[in-house]
Amino acid sequence: MEFIQHLPVSINLLLFLVAAIVTWVAGTKLAKTTDTLDTRWKIGDALGGLILLGIAGSLPEIAVVASAAYYVHFPVIIGTLIGGIAIQTLLLVIFDFATGPKRPLSYLAGTVTMSVEMIFAIVITVLVLLGTFIPARITFLYANPMSWVLVVAWVVGLFVINKVRMQPKFNETEEDARPGRKHHHRRAVENHVFYAGKSTLYVGVIFLVFSLITLLAGWVLEESGVAIATAFHIGDGLFAATVLALATALPEISTGLESIFIGDNQLAISDIVGGNAFMLVIFLLGDLVARKSVLSTAGQQDRVWAWLGIFMMAVYAVSFVKRLKQCYFRLGFDSILQIVLYAAGLVVLTYVVKSN
Repeated sequence: MEFIQHLPVSINLLLFLVAAIVTWVAGTKLAKTTDTLDTRWKIGDALGGLILLGIAGSLPEIAVVASAAYYVHFPVIIGTLIGGIAIQTLLLVIFDFATGPKRPLSYLAGTVTMSVEMIFAIVITVLVLLGTFIPARITFLYANPMSWVLVVAWVVGLFVINKVRMQPKFNETEEDARPGRKHHHRRAVENHVFYAGKSTLYVGVIFLVFSLITLLAGWVLEESGVAIATAFHIGDGLFAATVLALATALPEISTGLESIFIGDNQLAISDIVGGNAFMLVIFLLGDLVARKSVLSTAGQQDRVWAWLGIFMMAVYAVSFVKRLKQCYFRLGFDSILQIVLYAAGLVVLTYVVKSN
């Protein structure tokens, strides 16, 4: 599908828009079918189930990375995955606004467990930062050694977090909080609201069909995105870290808002945090497809994106425990700080790009 890059820019803009819409619709279907299968099979409480759910929720990023690795568009991979951390964390600001004017989202859903989940994502991001300093000549089974470490750290982290979730003392909320259903409460529902009248086979087929559609849409997003970035003289990495990362995060916006509107505040946060951690594991896929170390090609701009994501997640890690009550323009102080941090990050990135 490399011919996409040789099409007129107007066609590529249209393809990117259509692929983004398809990603939104297909990703939402995937979230609902995954949730339904999770409920019926009760797989989410097992480590294997958590891994499956993480993969299902990140299919757009997987498609983009596989395509970019095949065509050796390494800046696209790094921008999408590392830049995606900041973009997805910024989504919590939207969810906070949607929660209402009385109390911030971090107050309504904040627990020690939520903070631990965010710290886990921060640790994974720090490991990625360290991986950017490993020379390209140092590989293990065609991949950056840190890419393998990321997978191991992610699996171990999932196991630890799942244990923490089961401890009542780590899940205490304020008296007037509204955390919504916990993960194990959701899985205890026999007749799930999504596809309640459909057979498990039907739901499984829908899941597979929309998985393939999502993968194809992600492929088109990557190829048309590179063409657009080239046409407008935007760096592939910068475009991937902003526009492309936002496009692949569209399903998270839809499902997150849906969770907020039905009162599942903690689920909306957990899905974002879990996605942040799993996205970085996808570096291993990029390495194996390209048979080279992707992280070793990262530059100063990419490290700035990583630090931005770390700072943004650190704010929420603290606020989930601190739980400030006050809202300002429907946002908690932590969400306002997120906007300031992201804007400041863009200014710093502009300076870094010009200096290079």
